[in-house]
Formats: sequence, C-alpha cells, structure tokens
Amino acid sequence: MKNSVARTQPVRHYANFPPDNNLPLAIGANFHDDPLCRDTLRKSHTLLLPKDVDYAPHTEYVYNGGDFTRDRKGMTKSTADDDESDDENVFDGWLSASFDEPNAGKDHIVRFLAYFVENIPESPNETTIVRKVCIRYYTQDNSISVIEGKQDNSGIVQSVILSRRQVPKKSDDVTNLVTLDDFHIGDSIKLYQREYHILDMDTRSRLYYEKIRGEKVPEALPWPMELDKFTTVMQERLSKSTHRMATSEDMDRKRAIEQQLTGIYTKHATEDIIEAQKFLKHNINEHLTFLALWDDRENLSGDLRYCAIRIYLENDTVEIMENRPENSGRDGSIILLRRQRVPRPGVDIQKSRFQEHTFGVIMKRDFLVAEDIQIGSTYIIHGRPYYIYDADTSTREYMKKEYGIELAPAVDINPFIKSDMKEPVRFYPPPPNGFGSEREKRANWVSLTAKPPRQDLAKWEKEKGRVMRFLAKLSKPLVPGDEKREFVISFHRATDELEIFEKPERNSGFIAGRFLAKGIYRKELPNGSSTLYTPDDFEVGKEIIIMERPFKLLAMDEETKRILEDKETSTNETRMKELLLLFKQQVHLKFLRVHEAYCSLAPGGVLGYRQVREFLRSCSCTITDEEAILLVQNIAPSSKGIISFEQFLEVVNVTSSGHMDEASLTTRSVKSVNMKRDDTLRATALKAEDLRRKRELELELRHKLTQRRGTTQEQFRLLGCHSATSRLNRDVFRRSLNEIMHFNVSKKDEDMLVSILFDGREDENGDITYKQFQEFTDVDRIL
Repeated sequence: MKNSVARTQPVRHYANFPPDNNLPLAIGANFHDDPLCRDTLRKSHTLLLPKDVDYAPHTEYVYNGGDFTRDRKGMTKSTADDDESDDENVFDGWLSASFDEPNAGKDHIVRFLAYFVENIPESPNETTIVRKVCIRYYTQDNSISVIEGKQDNSGIVQSVILSRRQVPKKSDDVTNLVTLDDFHIGDSIKLYQREYHILDMDTRSRLYYEKIRGEKVPEALPWPMELDKFTTVMQERLSKSTHRMATSEDMDRKRAIEQQLTGIYTKHATEDIIEAQKFLKHNINEHLTFLALWDDRENLSGDLRYCAIRIYLENDTVEIMENRPENSGRDGSIILLRRQRVPRPGVDIQKSRFQEHTFGVIMKRDFLVAEDIQIGSTYIIHGRPYYIYDADTSTREYMKKEYGIELAPAVDINPFIKSDMKEPVRFYPPPPNGFGSEREKRANWVSLTAKPPRQDLAKWEKEKGRVMRFLAKLSKPLVPGDEKREFVISFHRATDELEIFEKPERNSGFIAGRFLAKGIYRKELPNGSSTLYTPDDFEVGKEIIIMERPFKLLAMDEETKRILEDKETSTNETRMKELLLLFKQQVHLKFLRVHEAYCSLAPGGVLGYRQVREFLRSCSCTITDEEAILLVQNIAPSSKGIISFEQFLEVVNVTSSGHMDEASLTTRSVKSVNMKRDDTLRATALKAEDLRRKRELELELRHKLTQRRGTTQEQFRLLGCHSATSRLNRDVFRRSLNEIMHFNVSKKDEDMLVSILFDGREDENGDITYKQFQEFTDVDRIL
C-alpha cells in the first residue's frame, strides 16, 4: 500500500515564522500556539473594512488610538506585588473562617449532609434508592435550598431539588417557617412532604454553631450502606476492575518525582495563580460599569449610541451593552461586544500570515484592565471609538478602595445630546366626517385596519339599565318664555350618553318632546380641551353646560337618588310585588303574542334570571341579581331556574294566574310572594346557558368546517399546521381557531370549542388523529 511505511521526513525551516517556535501551519490552522495553553484569543472580523468593499482583503488589525501608557498618578499597587503572591493564600477564604469579628456570622450559610429514600417501582433489581443531598440554610433570610450531589451512572438528572426559598412547616400556615432550630444531626426533617435524614455538617458550620450559637454539635453519622445498594454494587465493581483513577495525591507524587528526575516542576505559573486569586476573590459576574458614548453619526445609518462598558473583575473580560432609548428604531441584540478580553492599546507584534483578518494578538497580561480606564478619555475598541463620560457609585468606590484611584467627575454630555435631538413627529386625529361615533373614529385612525372600539364589559354589566334623570331649567334665557321651560335630562351610566326632553307647557309657544337626541356629548374644559360627561358632573343645584346651553339641575327622581347613594333597593314583599306586576305589564305593552314575547326574552331557548334581569333593565328598572332570582322563583315556583314556555304562558295570562286575586295590575291583586331565595337557581341557570352556548358553538364549528373548500384531510392538515406527527393537539387547534377559521370569540367560548372537538376523543397525550377528526365532521346530529 502506498505511503504505508513510516519514513523520516527532513527538517524544514520557514523564514516567515519566529525562530523561537519554528513550526509549519497545518491545513485550516489559524493560530501559532498550543491549542491547550493558548496565548491568543483572535477571531476573524470585517469591522475595519470600508463599506464599499464587498470582499475581505488581506488586512490585519493595527491599533490606531495613539500612544498609551500604564503609568498613572495615584496608583499605590504595582504589578510586582501581584506577581509575588504566595500559592498558600489562594484558598484562604475557602478553607478557613473567623467568627471573632462582630456581625461575622450574620449572613452565614449552614450546610448539612443528608439523604432521602425514594421508591423505584419500575426496577427489577432494587425497590428503593438513597439520594445524597446538601441542605443549605441561609441565616440572612431563613431560606433553604436543597442540591443533590452527582453520582456516576445513576441514570437520574441530579441538580437543584429545591431552589432557595422560605419553607413553611405546614402548607396551611405560611407564617410558621422552618428554622435552624429544626435541624439536628441524627434527626429527620420534612420539607414539602419529603423526609430528609441529616448525617453531618461541614467544618465551617460546626464552627458557626460553637462560636455564634454556643451549641455543641454531635459527631457525624455513618452513611447508611445497608440502604444504599447502588453505591455498594458500584464499589464492588470498581474494586474488581484493573483500571485505577488518578487522585490528587497521585498527581502531587508524580510532580515530585518529575522535579527530582528532570528538574521540571509542572505546577501552575505565577500568572495563572494570580488569575486564580482574582477568580476566587471576586463573586461570579462581579463587574465595574463605565458609561460611554459611541458617536456613529458620520455614517449614513449611524446615530449617537449610549453604551455601558462592563469590566468583570474575575477574569478582566469586557462586555459592551447599548442603552437604547424608547422608539429608537433599532432591533436585535443590545450587546455590541460579547464578553471577551480586549487588547490593551499598543503596538502589535510582527505581522505574519496567521494574523490576517483577526482581532490582533492578545498576549498574557497585555489586555485592557480596570486601572486603564479614565473618565474623559476615548478608547478605540475594534475600530469603534468609545468616549467614557461617567461611572456608577459602586465603581468609583471600588477604584478608590482597591487601587487608590480617584475617578474624575462626570462629564456633561448635554451638548452631545442637544445636537442629536430630533423633533418627534406628532399625529393628530382627522376632523369628523359624519360617519360613525367619535369613539369609533378615534379607534380607527390609529391603524390602517379598522377595528371596533373595545367595550368595558364590567361597566356594561354593572351599569346597564341604570339611568339618572334630573329636572332642569335654562339658567340663561335667550328669548322671552325660556324661563318657564322645563327639561328632563337623562344620563345613561352604561354608555355615557345624554338625552334631553322638554316637558309640555300649555300656551307656551314651544313644542314639547325631544330637545336633544340621545348620544355621546363632550364638555369643554377651561384649557380648551374636551372630555366626556361623568356621573359626578350631575348634582342638584349645579349648573351644567350642554352644547353651549347652560342648564340648572333642580331635582332628581327616586331611582336616581338610590343610584347616587350607591344603595341597592331593599328587597321586601312590596318590592317583589312591584317587580312582578312590572314584568307582566311590560310584556303586555311590548308584545302582542305570547310566543313572540318568549322568543324575544329567551333568544337561545333559555329563560333564566339573567334574561329577566336584562329585560327589566331595558325597561329602565334597576334590579339586582338577588331580586331577579326571587322574581323567577315567584314567576315559576315549580321551575329549577329555567322558565319553560308553558310556565311563561301562565304568568302573562293574568286571569289564569293562580296567585292573583283579580285581573287588575295593582299590588293588591298579588296574593303572596315567596321571599326565601333558592341559591341553586343561579347555578342551574348558568349551567343551562353554558349548555345552550355550547350547542350554538358546535353548530357554528360544524358549519364552518363544512363550508370550507378542500377535502377533510386538507382541512385537518391546515388546522394542524402541517404537523409532522399527523396529529392535532389542543394548543395548535386553539391557535387555528383565530388565525385560520377566524373565530372572534371570548376565552370562555374558545375553551368550549376546544372541548367540543377533543373531549372524549383525545389519547393519553391529548392529541386526536385524522380518523377521529373525520368522525366528528361526519356525525350529523340535531342540535
């Protein structure tokens, strides 16, 4: 076979590489160093290319920000002090703790070693498993977290079992929390119905108990090997295996032998130790924040960009984020520079082929750090100039405390902002054109697609049928005879509409009747704007201006008094007799035939307390739900909340009513009324309405599926959004109801439509197949 024999290749030298590391580049290699201990973090980019160049020429990054020096006034610490750090102080803060200072144990975390037993019904080899956890108790706010330790080959996702929170002892009493007094070695504690057995605590926690709490902690308990069969089996397998894992003691012994034989000591370098000290000293994601400006207005699509430069103290990485103002017109991520080390301004090393289109060379300790940042200076980072104008309070305190550097005061950027301010475009509603109401026009001019105005359903449900009536006169007569004219002003609270009727006056010369048609009118304010009338504008003795005509309110009716006092009408026998007679009277006045009245009151075939209430409210009668239930109970005593046509026929026929003395419509004609309210009638009526509405929706759904073009299979694929599983689930069908079938219904009706198709047909995953969908469309039921 060709090239199958190993041959010695001649040593080749390349003149374009540095002589200290004279190695050729492999195919696809971009770096000239060891990939494991890399000294460079270069990435390819095209940020410095002109916009009129549509290709990447052979260029390389060269810093052009001017001279830079690390000499700073006021610096007290030198880099030499950092290099002389000792390896022994790296883990000082981790393996030791001192509680001698005041408030030393205020925010301490107490750690307990515990386990809990979990049943395994599916495994043929074992019935239970012992899971090792670490319970952390935070003395700062008495919160608890439970973290499970990872175990090899356990087959369980082992991570956080209980996130940090305050745990109550009982679910019905959230104020009685689990405290540190409930944790004892050798005892059990129950957290959210799971029992944990406590075995031990770490050294710092024991020291906390002795120094702070003054308690003696018992000795640790052994691990329950008799319960943990899985660990026992795994240890037996490892003892029989010939493969042995290298421990930390083995590695230390190996390094000692290497130092004796070869003189090479493979411990970490001093620079790596300094980086590790920084990492262990600072918290994760602890950073300094500098505010900067990036002036990109010279470009065609440029703008003045507000940025925040974050320098993370754990590894001296830099992240640049944009603070976008509202309506800036920019989309996408706000991160201008992902978290990375930024090259310190200076001269790059010798140019060579492996530096083409890269971010330059980043040698160790040759990158931008917090000591280099000055307020009022401009830094060019990857071709973009960033002007530092301020820093937050914590950054200023840290720089003064750690480095002894007093940052300059904030720079006034108002000149930059004023030069960049643009006058916003203001839009005004168009003038009225005579079509539709003002509320509809204001809702339609905002968007191209006309939409109906939203109605306040809560207000409509509460105020429907409630009308305030006032007797008024003209406060400023214009012609002789105006001082004798009287008007009735009606304000509809549900729709904020006004109407005015003039009372007839004999020999006045004025035609009585409608003075102002019912509609929505606006009142003028002193500042020139206008707003709608509200119920607070109407008060006896007050002057109100309507269509530039001033009216003085003289009196109000009794119903208006009850409405303004916000007191419901007292429900007594006289009130119920009046409502019963009013219901019969209005039915006789508005309808000629009984079946027409029943169909008008119950368009869906259900006549309950809600339909009776709406009918009386349309007759300008204020009635509550409790009164409507009592009225239905007296209209049809034998009904269960739903009045049938036969019962309705007996009610409207006055001469045949069993509880009437005579055929007159007076309160004396009513024998008696039942004042004991049956609350079950409400639930029965609501259930009947839901059933009726469900039938209507099912009929409409079948009708829409029938009238759509295409076969049933095409409809199933369209409603299922061409799912790869050939199944239709509830969420997809709910979305298709609005986007494809255009069902503009409420959330309650939408749930009914989903339940009509899926209830009784879905599988264990909540999906239906094409066969089940076809059975639904083919069933011809009489609704």
